[in-house]
Amino acid sequence: MFQSGKKFALAFGIAIIFPMMLYYGVSSFSPPPDWQDFYKEYHNLGAEEEKEREAERLAEEARLTEQERHFEARLFFVSVPMGIIAIIVGTLIPLQAVGTGLLFGGVLSITRGCWGYWAELPESLRFASLVVALIVLIVAGYKKLDNRQT
Repeated sequence: MFQSGKKFALAFGIAIIFPMMLYYGVSSFSPPPDWQDFYKEYHNLGAEEEKEREAERLAEEARLTEQERHFEARLFFVSVPMGIIAIIVGTLIPLQAVGTGLLFGGVLSITRGCWGYWAELPESLRFASLVVALIVLIVAGYKKLDNRQT
């Protein structure tokens, strides 16, 4: 009982830390935009100044959205392939807790990579990334379950 708790904790830890590591790895080399850099506070503005401020705010919001899109693209192109690699490696590692942690971490990494960039992906790339992920999961599951039965 206590041993299975340790295995679960190890697998859970790997599953959570792996996608976080990818996020902060991408952030280290290409930081996400900080919304505070794009918004300024103005107080007691007149009607004309309010209009100018609104135009400025909309321009800054567009710049922020564009920079967020670039960051999410970089995260997608790191997280999805690394997630797939983690799933493959997770099936090859004989230690159950480590393999399971990498499998879950891979799935979570793929999910996070797709989450922020999904709307920007062309339909063909959405479909292709899901097909590849599903094939890898099926092959990984077959290999993992086939190894247990033999």
